[in-house]
Amino acid sequence: MTLQFTTFDVFTSRPFRGNPLAIVEVPTSTTSTTTQPSLTQTQKQLIAREFNLSETVFLHQQTPEDILARVARIDIFTPLAQIPFAGHPTIGTAAYLLHHLRLDSARVLRTGAGPVAFRDADVRADADAFLDRKSSTGSGGNGGSGSGGGASLAVAHKLHMHNNPFADTPYAQHPVVSIVNGMTAILARLPDLASLAAQTQNLVGAENTFAASARLDEGWRSGPVVTYYYVDEGTVAGGARRLRTRNLGSREDPATGSSASALCGFLTLSEEGAEEGEGPTVRRFEVVQGVEMGRRSEIRVQVALEDDDRTKVKEIRLEGNAVMIMQGRIPIPDVGLGVHS
Repeated sequence: MTLQFTTFDVFTSRPFRGNPLAIVEVPTSTTSTTTQPSLTQTQKQLIAREFNLSETVFLHQQTPEDILARVARIDIFTPLAQIPFAGHPTIGTAAYLLHHLRLDSARVLRTGAGPVAFRDADVRADADAFLDRKSSTGSGGNGGSGSGGGASLAVAHKLHMHNNPFADTPYAQHPVVSIVNGMTAILARLPDLASLAAQTQNLVGAENTFAASARLDEGWRSGPVVTYYYVDEGTVAGGARRLRTRNLGSREDPATGSSASALCGFLTLSEEGAEEGEGPTVRRFEVVQGVEMGRRSEIRVQVALEDDDRTKVKEIRLEGNAVMIMQGRIPIPDVGLGVHS
């Protein structure tokens, strides 16, 4: 028995840039014509480990109830564990549903962090759009490799600033922020791009990426703790704030919408004048990541504050493109194999 999969490069409109993602389609346990085995958590973990990408998405076939609610259910796995939410898997899956399956019956992703509404968007730079028109083998529904499109989604955020969980370390000065319970970033500001290029590891240690969550605030002690290094390049044309970033966890990740959302939410709340009601209620960010890895990624984030309370985030919107790379089938692992066999 095999399962259909499709891979994308996410947060880019050009193949072989951005962050690779595998989407595995999971049929329901029974259909009108055949019986399919349900995938166990162990089998999902083995498949994610086989792809060995930063994340693999398992997209479940819609039930009649899902279709009525316009919901698509997804599970997100790293090679090491399941996680509740991540940016590039949700953007990539939304783009797949919108531009390849053209599935009108889904406009909400049901993730472990809650429902995530999405819509169509095209965030390519003009130069990329021109190159895509010349070189793409297709676009839109059921396009071949090289075809793509964009998506915009409202992040299921529960922005939380931790109470200095690493106070006894050399990196105690950096804020620690969770975008949702189970996804946490140490936000390490650097003075320039040379300093950014010099970074080599997660501040907690690559081997402690998951174990470090034991030091977080009560009720938030799960999931990975990564270091999100950034350089603030100021305001660019159009009024957005440009950030250059790198994400280091158990390994480096070329594009992380969750860390970008956490950083942009934190910067919005900590900006001078935010609490006094000064400045715009909506702030826009352009995040460029993965340059040092040779996989430039472009992430757009928009943070909206509550009109009557500037200390609270009303919405964090994440936008990006995804381009299809390949399709195929993967066998369902033997249930008795086990993750540690």
